[in-house]
Amino acid sequence: MNKLMSADIPRIIKSKILYAALLFTVFLGAASVLVVFTETDDKAAIFAVASNDMVMFLSTLFPVFSGGLSIILIAAEFSSGVIRNKFIMGHSRTSILLSWCALYSVTTIITFVVYFATFFLTLIIKGAVLPDDMGTVFTNIGIIFLFTMKFQLFCLLMTCIYPDAKMAVICYLLNNLTMVPLLLMFMNNGDSTLMKFLARILIFGYTAGDYTLLTKPDKPWLTAICIITLSAVYMILANAYFKRKDLK
Repeated sequence: MNKLMSADIPRIIKSKILYAALLFTVFLGAASVLVVFTETDDKAAIFAVASNDMVMFLSTLFPVFSGGLSIILIAAEFSSGVIRNKFIMGHSRTSILLSWCALYSVTTIITFVVYFATFFLTLIIKGAVLPDDMGTVFTNIGIIFLFTMKFQLFCLLMTCIYPDAKMAVICYLLNNLTMVPLLLMFMNNGDSTLMKFLARILIFGYTAGDYTLLTKPDKPWLTAICIITLSAVYMILANAYFKRKDLK
């Protein structure tokens, strides 16, 4: 698998899509803060409002934020014949899948760090007052990180099912088309067991109401277990689909 990753790293680094995604991430991180300053000059309230806007950005743009790069570059491997060359070199499908998982998890982590670094740097530059309870903030960021990684694995599964660059658009549409009914369900019956469960595995639940990084999450450990379990299911399904896919 190390040889697979060594061969793919230069291709990812040379990709203009990677740098476009990073620039877009920087823009979103800064915009999450700057738009708030057009609404209020209360520097004590800026963080709460900005983090609410930030969660909305993340939930609507997850396919771009965490999965778009992997979908496009993996799809290019199928269309260009790179994937067949990997088979000729004797690499197993599981090894190829795991190398994709490792590499694009790293790119997702990089975009995640860039996003939040830009978000907090912009807050500091603009003189916003950071909260005293940073423990809750970091807990929420950790949960959002798990959501981000989960969506990356979902995109990997979808690419194994349909290896085409158009899958990036499909994932974007799936993300946003399912958001509206879930939000309506959450607003009408947010205290139900079903909606609490959905809130633990889908970021959409956190966009209802005034969710901010200051909102104390309910049983974050349980949310983490649910997200990690679903992520594992995505990987198992991706491996199953990839092994059965006819590439002749």
